[in-house]
Amino acid sequence: MIVVKFGGTSMGSGERIASVARLVESRAAETPLVVVSAMAGITDCLLALSSAAQKSDRAAADKALSQFAEKHRQAVEALGLSGEDAEACSDEITRETVRLADLSTGVSLLGELSLRTTDAIAASGELLSSLLMTAALRKIGVDAVRIDPREWMATDAQYGCAIPDESRVSSLVAMRVMPEVKAGKVVVTGGFVGAAPDGSFTTLGRGGSDYSAALLGGGLHDCGARVDAIEIWTDVDGILTADPRIVTGARLVPEVSYTEAAELAFFGAKVLHPATIKPAVSREILVKVKNTFRPQAPGTSIARTAEGEGVRALAMRKGVAAVFITSPRMLLAYGFAARVFSVFEKLKVSVDVIATSEVSISVTFDEKSPIDDIVSELAQFSDVETMTGLAVVSVVGQNLRSTSGIASRIFTALDAINVVLISQGASETNLTFVVEAENGAEALRRLHKEFFG
Repeated sequence: MIVVKFGGTSMGSGERIASVARLVESRAAETPLVVVSAMAGITDCLLALSSAAQKSDRAAADKALSQFAEKHRQAVEALGLSGEDAEACSDEITRETVRLADLSTGVSLLGELSLRTTDAIAASGELLSSLLMTAALRKIGVDAVRIDPREWMATDAQYGCAIPDESRVSSLVAMRVMPEVKAGKVVVTGGFVGAAPDGSFTTLGRGGSDYSAALLGGGLHDCGARVDAIEIWTDVDGILTADPRIVTGARLVPEVSYTEAAELAFFGAKVLHPATIKPAVSREILVKVKNTFRPQAPGTSIARTAEGEGVRALAMRKGVAAVFITSPRMLLAYGFAARVFSVFEKLKVSVDVIATSEVSISVTFDEKSPIDDIVSELAQFSDVETMTGLAVVSVVGQNLRSTSGIASRIFTALDAINVVLISQGASETNLTFVVEAENGAEALRRLHKEFFG
């Protein structure tokens, strides 16, 4: 049994959906379960609808609704569905468009857009892409069944970035999904979308379809099924040594460990969602990253361990801010660090890189965070300096801390590029440093040349 997840670019048009359906058909002997993202551009369209409705901009809202409906109707036409199937898809598209219109009207009248309503709008893309994928499979003779993700993806009510209840997910997979699998059907479901305890729509955040696929695989495993792999099908050959948009000559990494993949994802590699790793790690399920447009390419395998030592790949993330917190009272004192990090906990800000000395702590975080509030809280007990417009660069591999010469090679390659902050030693898997964002791309290219030629 395998779980195959297809991203938005793989589902970008009716022709692409038909191609994906044929790919799934070719894997029928492996009992595939299919998880799909919204069609490319649809989630952005739905977010634009939400924004327009909040501003009571009916012209913009109507335009977004029209684009939403038209893209899906064009896909139905491109799939060449028979009369009955085409009518069923068309009716569902109409119902979903009407639902969205009603929601946007309500938002416009109230002048208020809650996260709950945003989720109810954003979920539409996956609901319809799973509809189209099921129809495409049936057209080529595959006995496919569509399951609404709300029927098995149980989450809390943290709208916008809901947290799945893994135990409940496993129970629902056993009750709702496994009977269809045992009946010989190919299950198709949407990613990204779940249900709160009261049944309302929730979403797992951007990139959450990967997480959905991993949770489905984990749920199947918990039911006693043998899950051979969770496959993430995207528009690149797999995990690369660096972002190919920045580094010419970035090459495929055949295999990485779970820990390396999580580090790469957290520090900027966009191939997979960081949380994808967790459900697979705990159950030791193999994860593969494959290219929908080059299915013959070997892709990248992600397992609990991977052979080899040294630098495996590089990642970079821009849009980073830093605070430098200094207090003479910190010298030989206890509790200072706890007080610092209680500020970030209070403001619900996730930190990236941490460095400490006898009297100072330096921390980086997303520059979209409430920087003024952070500084205000910290300034009550310390001196605070800030920097914005930074980039975090991470060198990822195995046994980096205990491999001599790695740090020397890194900083020799960087030469005159100023490094604002360094973090090494917390993990054997990465060495992370911070530079000004304008130097980030050059730093990445120099490091790639040093370690990969």
